[in-house]
Order: sequence, then structure tokens, then C-alpha cells
Amino acid sequence: MTDHKKRWSVLLLLALAVLLLNVWLNAPLFLSGDLPFRGSIEGGYVGTARFISQHPNPWGWDPFPYCGLPTQFVYVPLLPYLSALGMHLLPAVSADSVYRTIVGFMTCLGPVTLFFFALSFTGSRRWAFVIAVTYSLLSPSYGLFPAVEKDRGIVQLPWRIQVLAKYGEGPHNTGLTLLPLALLAVWRAAKGSGYPRILAAALLLAAIPLTNWVAAFGLGISCVLLLLAAWGEPGFRAWRVLAAAALAWLLACFWLTPSFVKTIAFNWPVDSFAYQLHRTQMGLLTGAVAGALLIRVLFHWCRGSFYFCFVTLGTFAFGWIASAFYLYGVDVIPESRRYAIEFELFLALALAEGLRLALRSPNGTVRMCAVGTGAVLLLVGAPQLWAEATQGWRPWLPSPPQDTVEYRLGQWIDRHPPQGRVFASGGLRFRLNSWFDLAQVGGGFETGLRNRIPLDLTYRVRAASNLWPGHENEDTLLELKALGAEYVVVHGPKSREYYRDFVRPERVTGNLPVAWQAEDDTIYRLPSQPLAHLVRPEELPGSDVRDHPQSLVRYVAAMEDWARPVLSAQWTDTSTFVITGPAPPGELVSVQINADPGWRANQDGQPIPIAQDRLGFITLNPSPSAATRIELRYRGTAEQRIMASVSALGWAAALFALLWDRRFRLSSRLKAG
Repeated sequence: MTDHKKRWSVLLLLALAVLLLNVWLNAPLFLSGDLPFRGSIEGGYVGTARFISQHPNPWGWDPFPYCGLPTQFVYVPLLPYLSALGMHLLPAVSADSVYRTIVGFMTCLGPVTLFFFALSFTGSRRWAFVIAVTYSLLSPSYGLFPAVEKDRGIVQLPWRIQVLAKYGEGPHNTGLTLLPLALLAVWRAAKGSGYPRILAAALLLAAIPLTNWVAAFGLGISCVLLLLAAWGEPGFRAWRVLAAAALAWLLACFWLTPSFVKTIAFNWPVDSFAYQLHRTQMGLLTGAVAGALLIRVLFHWCRGSFYFCFVTLGTFAFGWIASAFYLYGVDVIPESRRYAIEFELFLALALAEGLRLALRSPNGTVRMCAVGTGAVLLLVGAPQLWAEATQGWRPWLPSPPQDTVEYRLGQWIDRHPPQGRVFASGGLRFRLNSWFDLAQVGGGFETGLRNRIPLDLTYRVRAASNLWPGHENEDTLLELKALGAEYVVVHGPKSREYYRDFVRPERVTGNLPVAWQAEDDTIYRLPSQPLAHLVRPEELPGSDVRDHPQSLVRYVAAMEDWARPVLSAQWTDTSTFVITGPAPPGELVSVQINADPGWRANQDGQPIPIAQDRLGFITLNPSPSAATRIELRYRGTAEQRIMASVSALGWAAALFALLWDRRFRLSSRLKAG
């Protein structure tokens, strides 16, 4: 065996050992059933993947969450489509098991990618292995942030595993696993030559935004820090990094269209506990920039290495973001708390590199200080190590989902399917579509919503906020009916459901009949109504219903007017909604489905225009007819097709350039030979 092959064999064995250690420590992630953490939003991701496994068209319509939305805007595609492929190949395995196995494996792979990242810059297998093992076992966030320690829960897990198991941070963890590979590829592209390195960097730069937008923002911050650390580095060409970034967007723009990026950019701060860029945030951002520049100047003055400078900058930047939230309750950027796992990644690299350089110092005092520092760090982490070594798997073993109250509620509704929608609160709204194809007023992820009016009304119903004094109960019922709700699920104070976020449920319970009840969880029923009905123009809401709920009175009264003809409405597939019945002169057809530019309407084979009412729903003005058939079909938008064509051309050009580059190199070698 040659030295090169022997070296790679050793590296692969070390990487495999790190992977197996993580799989063994976190084995419950790979077992079927529900983990005992009831606050997880994992079901929302499973529901998206389950829908895509049955309806893979990216230009289709998902009628189940949030009164319907385009498939493209439900979530970024990489994990949903990968999970959908697994569900298709393994139909006997439950959807949640397929999804969690994928994100669990990617999370366990995180220390492996960190191993290769550290190895590339330190050149030391020993130090890279120590970093990977330490990162696998220890989380400094528990000691640095009291709020994180308080959130530790029933089992001692590294924080990145904790946020996966307890909160469902699978996509973010997957993006974090890809981060070291992407940064290494960017560095190699900038320092090396040739097109293949640019393409490799572009592929990884595209993969992370297609996995999770929080991880994508972390990637953006990391790349800016990399460029700062590499400033003045011999042989570093920033234009190659920019070329890789531009190519990455071309490869990903089939999904990351301008409309999609704009929607995410404007919704994300709103969904991040109403983040706003005020004076405090501006001051903290200015401090972060000033601190990063100061660190860069100090490393330049001390002639420090690029690698040590970069990981120190990463530690400072993400530590600044996480510390501001966990210690002072301030979001420097949207959802600052979620970047604690990026902070831990860079902190592991920075501490290890500092110790490595100190131990190589010719000064004995420096080496002794390094040994003492390492011993103190090990002593501080000993309680975590002991807890992980002795706790076993039993505290967080999964249990059958059929044992949960959420599944029992969803199962009853599925057996008594509504014409309208389910108003599910708490964790049920995240998990319902992971089991059943049921239309909801709510859902799992709001960041892709272009019509936020139903979301705002849903929040008002749950939070019992009142804009119409003296009409609180009437206000709530009007909003529920206007949203097409037929079942309302209320979790009482003794419910086993985690969130129980329905404030003042008596606004519903005193006015609606009970459809089903188990323990302290109740399903209430509203009168069954189709999602399409006849209204006169003056009966449509005349003002913003979020500020003037009384404008819904005539609209709901028209829905409940049994003197006028009733329309029949049904989904023939997830992207086609068919309405049949009379179309009297002077009356419109109000459809309680979100309006979108991708909808097309035909009446008896002839196209008719589509309008949008003050609820953000579809309104049609059909030609008068005693009996008509209206077909609403979602076909996607011209922008989607244009950007898909641009991306396809980008992929074709990228692959052609790769083949041309290889052919050119081969020809050059033959000529040289």
C-alpha cells in the first residue's frame, strides 16, 4: 500500500469512528416513534415531505396549510425532496422515521465534516480528531448561557442535538453540517486555480440555502468573515469567491426566485418575534463590525495565520449574536438564539487552534499555560461527559405516535373529514399533516406566506385579542367562519399537548357544539360549509378585516343565507378546485382559498378573470348561468418557469464547462507527454 493510500485509509477510519460515536450516542434519533419532546416542530417538516412524496410538482399547490399556498413557498426543497424520495423507496416505513433518520444522520455527520475542515488547515490528524470528538460530546453553551442550561430538559445532550430533538432543528443542523465543507470549498476555490474548484464551491454554496434559510444566513456571515480574514493573504483571489457565489445562485434560482427571496426576506423578521432594526440593534451590529475589524487588525499586526484569524472571527461574531440574546434578551439579527450552534462550532475550532499553537511554542511558560487551560476546560466539561456516559437512551426513547393525544384528535377528524378546514392550535397544527391530508387554517411555517391575513386572524382568535368591544364572542365566530373553519380544536389546561396556546377558549366553547372529546382536549364543530359560495359585491369585506372585524358581518351572513343557491365545491386534485351550481346575475363567487398569480379560472371552458378580496381570497365574476362549472387550476407563474429555464441553462453551462475543462487538461497532458 502506498503512503498516500495508507494516509487516506487512516483518515477514513478516524472519520468513521467519529460518525459511529455520534450515531451510538444519539441512537434514539434513528428509532421509530415520537421523541418525548412535545414542543418539537418536526411534524411540520415531515408534513411537507409527506405532501411532496405524493405530489412532487414544485409548481403545484398545497391546499392543506394556511388556506393553501404554492408548493414552492412551503419550504426550501432539499430536505423535503430527499425525504420524499426516501418515503417513496421505503413505503412501509413511516414518514416521520424516514425524515428523522435523514436529519439525524446529517447531524451526526457534523463532527465528521468539522474533522476534515480542521485537518485541512492544521495538517494534524490528532488535533482534528480531538476537535471532532470534543465537539461531539461537549456544549459550552450550557456553561456560558444560564437560559440554555435551564432549557436542558430531561436528558443531557450537546446543544445542537438538543435543538434537533427538542425543537425539531433538523434543517438548520443539516445546513450546519454542510457549512465546514462549503467554507473549505470557498477557500480552495480562492487559493487554487481551475474551474472545478469554483464549481465545487458553487454547489455547496447553493446546497445550504436550499436546505434552510437560517443556515444560509449563517453561511453568508461566515463567507464575509472569511473574506475579511483572507484580506492580504498571498494567492487569495476574491473574484473567484464571487464567481462561485454567482454560479451558486444560477444553480439554485429555479427555487430561489426573486419573489421567493423577497417573500422570505420580508416575512422572516416578522416571524422572528417581530424583529425590528431599532437603535439597539444598530448599535450591536456596529459593535460586531467594529470588533471584527479590530480582531483582523490585531491578527495582521501579530502576523497570525488566516485559519486562526478566521475561526476567531467566527467565534466572536456568532458569540456576539448569541450572547446578546441569551444574556440580555436582544436579537441582533432575526432569531439570534438559533446561532448558538454556529458559535459552538467556531469556538471548538478557535480553542483547539489556540491550544495547538501554544503547545508548539518554544516558551515553556506558554506551553504550561496551555496545558493548564486544557485541563480546566476538561474539568468544566466533566459533568456533561459524566451525564452523557451514564444516562443511557431510556430517558429519550421514542414512543408510538398513536399514544399521543394529537394523533387521536387528528385520527378522529380524518375519519369525519370536513368540507372546510381544521382550526388546530398548539403542536397539533405542526403535526396534523404529517399523518393526515386535512386542510388547516394554520400550519407549520409562515415565512413563505404571501397572504398573511388568515395568519393574523388565526393569531387573534388564539390570543383572544379584541378590536370590537362588546362583541368578543361574535368577533371570534365571524373570523372562524370567514376562514372556512369547520372544526376547532381546543386544548384545556390539563391537556397533554405541549403548547395549549388557545387563550380564553370560552369564546368558542360557549357557542359551539362538541363534536368529540378526550381527556382535556375537545373538538368543536361549526356548521359545514363549502369553500365557495355566492355573494353580492357589497357583501364582500369593504375594509381591512384585521382592523375592522365588523366588516365580516355581511360576508358571513351571505355564507349562511340558505335562501340563496348553494354551490358544490371540491378538490379533484391538490392543484384543481371545481365549483358547480347556478351563477345568478349580479352575484360573485367567493372562494375561501388564497389568491395567487398562478391561479387560472375557466367557466364552462372559457377563461374568466380572478380578483382578490380583503381577506386575500379568490373572487370570481362568472357569466350568469342556471348551471355552470368553474374550474380553478393552479399552474404556477411565468417567473417560476423563466427562473427554472435560467437555472437549467446555468446547470447545462456549468456541466459543459466542467467537461471542457477536463478535456482541455487531458489534451494539455497528452501534448506535454
